[in-house]
Amino acid sequence: MKLSKNSFSQFFFKFTLFILIFSKSFGQNPVATPTGPAATPTNIPTNIPTGTPTNTGNANQATPNMPLPAKNRVLPNNDPNAARNVQAAPNDQRAINKEDSLRIIREEEANQDAAKATLRRRIFGYNLFNTVKFDPTPAINIATPSNYVLGPNDQLIIDIYGYSQTMFKPIISADGYITIEKVGLIYLAGSTIEQAKDKIKSRLSKIYIGLNPYSGFPANTFLNVSLGNIRSIKVTVTGEVIAPGTYTLSSLSTVQNALYACGGPNEVGTYRKINVIRNNRIVTTFDIYELLMTGFAKNNIILQDQDIIQVLPYTSRVAVKGNTKREGLFELLEDEKINKVIEYAGGFAPYAYRHRLKVYRNTTRERKLLDVMENEFNTFKMQSGDSIVIERVLERFENMVSVNGAIFRAGEYSLESSPTLTQLIKSAEGLKGEALTGRISIIRTRDDMIIENISVNYDDIIKGKAADIALKREDVITIPSIFDLTEPAYVRIQGAINNPVGEDGIEIPFLRNMTIEDVLVKVGGLSESASLARVEVVRRKRNVDPTATNAQISDTYTFTVNSDLKVEQTGTKFVLYPFDEIFVRRSPNYVEQTFVEIQGEVIFPATYGIKSKTEKISDLIERAGGLSPQAYLEGATLVRQIQLSEIEITQRRKAINEITNSVRGNQAVEVEDVNATTVSSIGIDLTKIMQNPGSNVDMILQDGDIIRIPKRLETVRVQGEVLYPTTVKFLDDKSFINYISNAGGFTKRSLKSKSYILYANGSVDRTRRFLFVNIYPKVAPGSEIIIPQKTTTAQQQIAQVQGLFATVAGTITTLIGIFTLLQISK
Repeated sequence: MKLSKNSFSQFFFKFTLFILIFSKSFGQNPVATPTGPAATPTNIPTNIPTGTPTNTGNANQATPNMPLPAKNRVLPNNDPNAARNVQAAPNDQRAINKEDSLRIIREEEANQDAAKATLRRRIFGYNLFNTVKFDPTPAINIATPSNYVLGPNDQLIIDIYGYSQTMFKPIISADGYITIEKVGLIYLAGSTIEQAKDKIKSRLSKIYIGLNPYSGFPANTFLNVSLGNIRSIKVTVTGEVIAPGTYTLSSLSTVQNALYACGGPNEVGTYRKINVIRNNRIVTTFDIYELLMTGFAKNNIILQDQDIIQVLPYTSRVAVKGNTKREGLFELLEDEKINKVIEYAGGFAPYAYRHRLKVYRNTTRERKLLDVMENEFNTFKMQSGDSIVIERVLERFENMVSVNGAIFRAGEYSLESSPTLTQLIKSAEGLKGEALTGRISIIRTRDDMIIENISVNYDDIIKGKAADIALKREDVITIPSIFDLTEPAYVRIQGAINNPVGEDGIEIPFLRNMTIEDVLVKVGGLSESASLARVEVVRRKRNVDPTATNAQISDTYTFTVNSDLKVEQTGTKFVLYPFDEIFVRRSPNYVEQTFVEIQGEVIFPATYGIKSKTEKISDLIERAGGLSPQAYLEGATLVRQIQLSEIEITQRRKAINEITNSVRGNQAVEVEDVNATTVSSIGIDLTKIMQNPGSNVDMILQDGDIIRIPKRLETVRVQGEVLYPTTVKFLDDKSFINYISNAGGFTKRSLKSKSYILYANGSVDRTRRFLFVNIYPKVAPGSEIIIPQKTTTAQQQIAQVQGLFATVAGTITTLIGIFTLLQISK
């Protein structure tokens, strides 16, 4: 069968349309929303938080943050595989949204649990149950309580002693009976220990006659009943507790033990009305606050089997914050007032403001603030949700005044004991002698918080000319001293004294009638260098005429002091004034010993003291016994220590900086730092000194000088830019170039024109240049030849050569011109 071209196209179009419809019908969500119980998924949480996207079942509606249904998407090129991929996306997205919803739910539950735990910690009494060190089981090694109610599985110890002795240990059966030999069954279930004892004694008295008095004779047999093994009971704890349920406890357990076992009330459980239900009726109500406040609770009864402990939600709870011994949430009964809340909070803290409390209360529409006065604490009724705030007392005193200044007991005093200024001064043990009573100051804070000053003439109050001043709270009384109104006076002494502190001398507090002798004693006397005839006092001039051009600004006084520090003076005794300056001059002829040292080739090399200010080198050599035959006079040196002052150091450093800043870019200057103390070697010509002693070349000696006279030196050292720096023997017939040749000659980097020699005596001689010829210095024994290194670059060398050629060309041109003029003149 052959198909035409049009028929084949129609067939292919219908087949493609069928495939698309078939894939859509099986790949998309159902259009209709299912109804009935089966339509609700069982594995999806119902408490999905607000804002979490959920699928409503409508395929035509896109939920937030979820992809559009496949039906509403555009398929690329009608590809069936693309359709299948699109259909699978919504299922994956729903799985991801489900995991996110579960994670959000878990986080919210964790936050809620943390909030509940935080709330429980604020509740008063929660710490009683929030401890792992507490054992909820009661003590069993105690005496049997007289009100203990017997039940099945309790073991009794029946002890008969006296005339007859025996013991029974029966166990109460499930029916409530015990069995005793020769007696039979006795029903004891529900009886207390006292009741059981009476029943047992009544039955045993028929066998043991001595249990009861007989014929006027007293009983000679006695009976004691106690518990042996203790049974277990089941108690149900319901309501607002941490872990409600049924607990197996000891029959000696109380309500408190059961609450410990279940973890205590939760965040909404009551602490005040915990009911114990027995046989469908409330037998007692337990109050935990009674236990917390007094240490015992009368309703903390012993539980019985099948008792129910019911913890209802709290009825009234208030918050306390501020200056109490404990803060938190406190539960109140209906008849309890605000004073009871303060008692539960441990009472007021030491700095609590008790005059008025603030109570924040919730109304049906908003909040309001109530002020509760101190006299209303016993009558003010609290409401659930109230918040009590106890503030701190003000940092001010209602009855305090303070006094300071020239008074014996400065400090704070109460207005009750010192209501007036006179009484306050008496309470402070009176005024000091230097008190300035005519100008007492009272600093007072008025009611409008403006601070004012009140000046009081206390002399008028003492004499009765003025009324006494009534004081007010927070008054500050200042009593000035006459010393506070004067400048601190002193006397300064400087110069040749034994205890100088600094260059400016010593300041001594001024005292009236102080003399020069007093000051000299205070500073330890005069030093040995002091000139006793030159003690000078410089005194300020008061009331100087400012219009006079030659006005005298100070007075000077000169005194002679004896060896016993007594000042020689005529007339009245010289008394010092404030701010006098005392100068003790040094004696002009007093010089401490100075020393020089001579080393080397002398007869007696040693250290010698300088005899006079003009002693010279030749004098010292003569004192040292003269020169030895091996002395090399040309190599003698003088080493001198130079001490610079701070001003000299500053000036030299400034000059060095100016020189360094003025150097051009292609030049360099290396300068050593300036030190306060420098040691330098001074070249001396000892040959001329010894030929002509006392001449100008014969230097005057100074303290610390060192003269070194070596033996005759026979070597010459060559170093620097030579091929082989070495030391060679000195020969008179050798020249400068010969010694350079002994060291291998110059190198390519030798700066020949700057070569120099350092002689043995410390002097230096350099190379001189005439036109193109270097004139080298003379070589002496012990000298050192130093060849510097070139530091110029190739460009600088080229420039130097060009400059040299230009100079030579100019010189030649000048010579030619002169020669031409001479020819013309001829």
